Amino acid sequence: MAGANGVLEGRPRGGWPLLFVAIAAAAVVWYFLFAVPGTPFWLVIAAATFLLGGATLFVYPGTLKAPVRTWAAFIVLGLIGALALYIVFAIGNQAVRVVLANGARQVENVYATKAQAQPTLIGLLLFFIVGPGEELFWRAWVQRTLAARFGGFRGYLVTTAFYTLIHVPSMNPALIGAAAIAGAFWGFVYLRYGHIGPGLVSHAVWDVAVFILFPFH
Repeated sequence: MAGANGVLEGRPRGGWPLLFVAIAAAAVVWYFLFAVPGTPFWLVIAAATFLLGGATLFVYPGTLKAPVRTWAAFIVLGLIGALALYIVFAIGNQAVRVVLANGARQVENVYATKAQAQPTLIGLLLFFIVGPGEELFWRAWVQRTLAARFGGFRGYLVTTAFYTLIHVPSMNPALIGAAAIAGAFWGFVYLRYGHIGPGLVSHAVWDVAVFILFPFH
C-alpha cells in the first residue's frame, strides 16, 4: 500500500546497518566493474544484482505483490516508460556527440563490455537479472527506506545521487550522465506509483533495447 510519501510503507529487516552495508558493497562492486581492468563485467554485475535484488525481497517481503490486473497495468506503464526513456536517450546520444569533443568515443566505450559475452546471453542477463535486480535494490530498498525516513522527494533525490555516484569510477561523462538521467526517471516512477512494477518492467525492457536491440552505435 502506498503511503503519504508516495512509496510503499513498511519496516525493513536489518534496518539501517544492513542498508549501509548493501550500499557500500554495491559501491565496491561497481568500482571494480568500471575501474579495475580484467574484471569479468557480466559475471560480476549479474551476480551482484541477483544478490542485491534477492536481499531486497528479504528485507521487504511482499515487494512484488500486486493483483494480476494491477501487474497488467504496470507492464503497460513500463513499456511506455521504456519507450519514452529510449527517445530521451536517442536525443541525448546525438547531443553528446555534438557537444563533447570525444563524445562518440565515450558512447562507444559504454558498449565495450559487449565483447565479453554473446549478445543473447547479455540480453537475457539484462532482462531477467541486471535490470530487475538494480531496480529492486535502488528503488524498492534504498529509495523506499530513505523516503520513509526523510520524505518521498528527499529520498528520491538522495537515491538518484547514490545511483549516479557509483558510476563515477567509469570516468566516462556520457555514462555518468546516462546513469543520472535513468536513475532520476526510474526513481520518479517509483515515487509516483508507489510500487516497483512499472520501473522494473521499464528498466528491464530499456536495458535490452538500448544495449542489444537498438544500440546507439
